[in-house]
Order: sequence, then structure tokens, then C-alpha cells
Amino acid sequence: MTKSNKSQRILFIGMSSGFFSLEVLRGVLSMRSEFSNWDIRCITPQITFSELSEYIQHTHFDGIIARGLNPELARSITQLPIPSVFIRASEDDSAEYINGPTVDDQAIGRLAGEEFSLLNLGYWGFVHWDGVMWSEARRRSFHSYATARAVSNETLSLPEETRQSWKAVEQIAQWLKPIPKPCGILACNDQAGRDVINAAHLLGLSIPDEIAIIGVDNDRLLCESSSPSLSSIDLKGADIGRAAAISLAKQLGILKPEAHYALQPAQLIVRESSHEVNKAMLTYQKALDYLAARPLKNTSVSTLAQSCGVSRRGLERAFEKCTQTSPAALIRDIRIKAIIELLRDGSASIESVAHQAGFSEASGLSNFVKRMTGKTPGDFR
Repeated sequence: MTKSNKSQRILFIGMSSGFFSLEVLRGVLSMRSEFSNWDIRCITPQITFSELSEYIQHTHFDGIIARGLNPELARSITQLPIPSVFIRASEDDSAEYINGPTVDDQAIGRLAGEEFSLLNLGYWGFVHWDGVMWSEARRRSFHSYATARAVSNETLSLPEETRQSWKAVEQIAQWLKPIPKPCGILACNDQAGRDVINAAHLLGLSIPDEIAIIGVDNDRLLCESSSPSLSSIDLKGADIGRAAAISLAKQLGILKPEAHYALQPAQLIVRESSHEVNKAMLTYQKALDYLAARPLKNTSVSTLAQSCGVSRRGLERAFEKCTQTSPAALIRDIRIKAIIELLRDGSASIESVAHQAGFSEASGLSNFVKRMTGKTPGDFR
């Protein structure tokens, strides 16, 4: 990796509301520790091209990362002499300007379908936000997966004027009432998933015995404050933000063009709304979720236990019931795998990898890699 000595100013144009949007932004901002000369400025996508042009004229920018722009604005930005990366939001696949990382829509339908198949549910449903492209993409992938397996399925489309109110819960309850039970319901996001839970309560349905429910985004606060807690598909939004920053860094010549960043695949986080989850497995899943979001960090066992809402001994007991490894060993294993992936990529110097992994000097990284693998960092280049 090469770093410019002069500061580079990066403009992020994107939504600052909604869990997934905030996760993407968090991922972009997290790369400031890697590209230490990046000064990132954030503005709303609700801006005209003339307003943006005036802003750029007064404030020089070296690069742009954008998400959630209207197509006319996005296409106008592509004509500017500024390297730009566009992350898909509401656009469909025909948006020719999209050149950044995208969500794997097919994985959403597959993960939910695999869970419902495992539970032997013979009828599936999808709660859709009408007119929202990402919701439509998720609906199509889920419908295709169900249809390919000859599973009866149907969709409820919620209009914009009702989905932010209690009317959404009432409409979902009316839709659920005649559906054969037991059934599996995939909601387009976690907010809609919580609405499905509330609708099931209105009807007196047992969750997950009569109705299994899965959301999308894995908004931990929303999922774990639901009763029962909401299973959800984690789309790794922060990872998409990091990948977009790396794509821009390649355009700016900070990284080599062949530098590769492997996006983490979407993952189903199983909670009580789709499974009878024992407490030990729920704690173990929370630990995996926490470490997956920060694989390079030298997390202490006490910090990991606190993130799971249990004592250190409670965490160790959960691991004893669910796996043959200890919390400390899992932390080390996840950390060394992330380090080796960076070393094999080859675009970052050993000193840079050491910095990202929390070592003050390259010698600390070398000692850790040698202790864990018997090899030196250079052996993985």
C-alpha cells in the first residue's frame, strides 16, 4: 500500500437514517484509520446537481462515495472529473453508473428459505414495502427460492402511507389470519419483522410454533428488543461501506488495482422468533456476531461477555455447551484468520497490517503470527 503525504478530502453523499444506511456509513468512516490522510465529509443525497456543483467549487474533493441518489444526479456526477464510487440503494440492476459493492439479494431468499425448510414449514409469506426497489429484489429472491421447491407462498404489499403506523400491524394481522399454519414469514426488513410479531400477538399466534418470523438487516437493538427476539439476516452493511472505500482508494492510486477485498457473506442470525433457541446457543451466536464485526480487534474475554449480556463465567459455560473451543481461543482464531487474509492480499505493508490489527509495532504482529501458525508474516505474502 502507498499513502499520499497530502490530505485527501472525500465526499460521502448518502442517507443518514435507517440501520443499513448507517452501517454502510460506519464502514466507510472506519477506513479513516487505514487511509489516515482521508478527510471525509458527509452530506444528504437530497441535493440538486447545481447545489452540489457550487459546494464542490468552494470545497475541493479528491473522491466521492455515493448511495441513495436519484439517477439524474448520479449520472451528472459521473461527468465530473472526480473519481466516484456508487453503492446501490433503491436502483435496479439497469443503473449503469453503479460501480461499487452490492448486497447479494439472492442470499436473502436462500437463507430464509433454508431456515423455513429446516423447520418443515409448508406455507411461506413475504411482507413487502410497495415501491421500494430493495424490498422488491428481496421479494423476488424469496419467491424464486420457494417456487423452485414447490412451496406455496404469497406476498403482502404495504403502501407507504401505512407502513410507518399501527395500520401496518393491522393489515398484516388481517393477511395472516387465513394463511395455513404453521407458516414462515420473511419481512423485507427488521421494522416490518417487528410489525409481523405484533400482528401475531394480536391474533394470539404462538411464535415460533405457529408462525416463524425472519427480518432483514440485523438491527441488534430492534431485534433484541422485540418479544420474542427477532431472527434476522445480517447483510454486513459496514463491510459494504469498507469495500466501497477500498474501491475508491484503488481509483485514487492509494491501493494497487489488483487489491482484493472479500465481502463477508450475508448471515442468518437465529433468535427466538424462528427457533426455540436455548440460552447457551443464543449467547454463543451473539459472541460470533460481535467478533465477526471486528475480526482484527484484540477483544478481551470480559469485553466479549459484556457484549453478550452475561458474566465471563456465563460466557464460558455457553461455549462449553455449544462448541469445543473456548472464548479466548475463538478470539485468537478469528483474529489470525483476518490477519492472514490481509497478508495474502499483498496490497498492504506488514506495518500497515500490524497497525490495523492493533499492534504498535510490526514485531508484535510477527510474534503473534509465529505463535499461532509457526510461520512469519512474510510466509503469507
